[in-house]
Amino acid sequence: MGNFLKKDILVLLRDRTELMVLLLMPIILIAILSFALRGLLGGDTSDFHMEVAFVIEDDEQQGIVEFVADLENMGMPPEIVLELEHAVEEVKPYTMLEQLMESEPVSDMVTVAELDFSEAEEALENEEIVAILTIPEDFTYRSLQKMLLNEGDGSDLLITVKDYGSIKTDAFIHMIDRYVRTMNFETAISQTLIKLGHEEVLVGSEGEHIEAQELGGIESISAREPITSFQYYTISMAVMFVLFVGSTIASKAYVEKKQHVFNRIILSNQHPIVYLGGKIISASFISFLQLFILFLVSSLVFRTFPLDEPAFWGGIAVIAMILAICVGGFAALLTAVTVKYENDALNHIFAGGIVTLLAFIGGSFFPTSEMPAIIGTMGNWTPNGAALTAFIKWMQELDMNLILPYLVRIAGFSVILIASSILIFPKRRSV
Repeated sequence: MGNFLKKDILVLLRDRTELMVLLLMPIILIAILSFALRGLLGGDTSDFHMEVAFVIEDDEQQGIVEFVADLENMGMPPEIVLELEHAVEEVKPYTMLEQLMESEPVSDMVTVAELDFSEAEEALENEEIVAILTIPEDFTYRSLQKMLLNEGDGSDLLITVKDYGSIKTDAFIHMIDRYVRTMNFETAISQTLIKLGHEEVLVGSEGEHIEAQELGGIESISAREPITSFQYYTISMAVMFVLFVGSTIASKAYVEKKQHVFNRIILSNQHPIVYLGGKIISASFISFLQLFILFLVSSLVFRTFPLDEPAFWGGIAVIAMILAICVGGFAALLTAVTVKYENDALNHIFAGGIVTLLAFIGGSFFPTSEMPAIIGTMGNWTPNGAALTAFIKWMQELDMNLILPYLVRIAGFSVILIASSILIFPKRRSV
């Protein structure tokens, strides 16, 4: 096995193009993507700014007056009407949106201009702003009806954009979506409390008094700061480009088959499975070495990870080792198909298309949390996506038990890939 490993490493070192793809290309992409999206993942918005327009068609004060008038005409007890009037002062929907826009993290990132719709459209067309947020007529009245009385269908915020592919546009839409989701969530909690009758105690099954439990709470799940763009893209590019090792090793096997190197190995009384095992070990070792180099270079050049924490690097090494074995499984399967059918097409398909698809689903290009939930679920079942999640969770100092399921998935893929390659790989009599 050692001779096979030495041979594959020497062959790879002579191929400068493959070395550039495996080592230089991911480092370049880490730098480009990290600088381009610097701050978005870590919360630093000083280098990210956008201008938006608010088109206000609603009269908030008038909406409040109409809502209070409805309360007084509904025949409610005076104390309930008074309580709801106090609640209105606390949950003015547009005022809360203004407070969000004026808060320190958001105001550093977003500049808001109040325009009429025609002016806003012209500014959007001239790319002076990235989006228009329209507050429709009766927004306050209809929102309060839904929030405090659970009547009607509520209201909508309308966003008009020109470039759907813009990062700034996507960030603003995501921000407003979070605001709406938060409002809806708090409304649901308020309505639940109303249904409970605002009781401070509950009566148990045997008549004893039980203190009412609080709904919700805050729990810290990480002792570290949020990950930075350099950290995220170092990991995401590493788990993406490590997959190319599989197709690279299999392509070398195709050359060895065409040049009769494989046949000479068999004639030397080596079992075919030994040759396949050599490819698994070579791909695994080279993959682990590639991951080690990428993490080390990123730490030295970009100061991405701390170099003085042995425990941290121990966890990184464990995840990298299991992922490297899985890449060895990919190399084994591709090698088995290549040698059996003497065709290099599958290696090109894997490197040119399948790796890109796995990278997209696994979150190498953009966090899956910003994508539909099904993409995130699928991504965590891919080897690279599971490894990316495991790396991130380890960085956030979560319990190893929470990382273990992802490692088991990667190991399971490895077993399936290696077993499949053994079944496909030609036996001595068919070589």
